[in-house]
Amino acid sequence: MRPICFISDYGLADDRVGSCKGVIASIAPQTTVIDLTHGISGFDITRGAEILRNATRYMPEDTVYLAVIDPGLKSKRQAIAIQARSGAHLVGPDNGLLLPAAGDLGGIEQAVHLTNPRYHITPVSDAFQGRDIFSSVAAHLAAGVSLRDLGDEVDPASLVSTNFPEAQRAPDGGLTAEIIDIDRFGNVRLSATQKDLDLQYGAPVEIRVRDEVMDARYVRTFGDSKLGDLVVVPDSHWRLSLAINQGNAARALLLSLRDRVRVDPAPTQ
Repeated sequence: MRPICFISDYGLADDRVGSCKGVIASIAPQTTVIDLTHGISGFDITRGAEILRNATRYMPEDTVYLAVIDPGLKSKRQAIAIQARSGAHLVGPDNGLLLPAAGDLGGIEQAVHLTNPRYHITPVSDAFQGRDIFSSVAAHLAAGVSLRDLGDEVDPASLVSTNFPEAQRAPDGGLTAEIIDIDRFGNVRLSATQKDLDLQYGAPVEIRVRDEVMDARYVRTFGDSKLGDLVVVPDSHWRLSLAINQGNAARALLLSLRDRVRVDPAPTQ
């Protein structure tokens, strides 16, 4: 029985996650469901795609990834399942959510539109395909159903892709990046990785937000800074964050998703 890794923007305030897991338990009672997160900001496909992709290196090879972040019109996007070359499967909407993870799983070996109603909960609610189509299909895959039985095969090249924001590197070693996420501590995740910042740990940097310039330091961990220091620090996936040691950088600097932040080496004295 394959495990199912479940990610959504449903939250936990109502019955949606529980209903999806009830469908899975009815079809594949022996499977393990790993709740990756249900706290993705509503409709944020880019953030969901990144978290799903990051998770692939920590899950069993035969995992079925169930991903439901679906802001588009249900009548205009397809429901899909993908078989990756690693042996994993991915189930969700064709809106770019699945493709980065599929790429990290070796690429797409086969993809289908989920057109076979035999593997859906009927009648299907247009308002809750996460329960009636995606969860049901993921459970059937976990139980051993073949991908080709689920619907009509499609060309992988026709599937919708996601373009992640990228940092713009400057010749002097600095960069400009977009804010892609703000965690519950107020740490501001940037569209930049360690490779984008050509500096050594401990280097002083200048942070420009709008027209304001602030002094900070590039550190390996919060332990390399003092309480209240403004720092640039890599997270567990080696993406850079702007943070305040035991403080809330987003609130202190009045930052929001999609704002742009510039990080430059501090001028030499």
